Amino acid sequence: MIESSQFKDVLVTISHPWTDIEMPLAEWAQRGPSKERPLMRIVSAKWASTGEAIALEDLPQEYLNTRRTRRMQREGLLPAPWGMPPEDRPLPKLEGAPPDVRERLIRGWEG
Repeated sequence: MIESSQFKDVLVTISHPWTDIEMPLAEWAQRGPSKERPLMRIVSAKWASTGEAIALEDLPQEYLNTRRTRRMQREGLLPAPWGMPPEDRPLPKLEGAPPDVRERLIRGWEG
């Protein structure tokens, strides 16, 4: 698990509708997603000093801002560093999609 003392050396990539944004984890932990884009989330991470990839599971989960972690925050299972997250929209119905495609889409939405 990445400790808060290491946040300045961790670069995270944040998904955004227009383009992905890279910033230090220390900055993301302080600001979080914007009010206009509350569903922005971390999609990858690496050490700034070496460029080595960091598994998302190694980051403190409360900063990922995925559908799953937001639900856990609303249930009181994870800290909510930026306040209580908004309710998520329901997942779209995917009856016509092949099972493997449906599973990949749901995993992408779940985070």
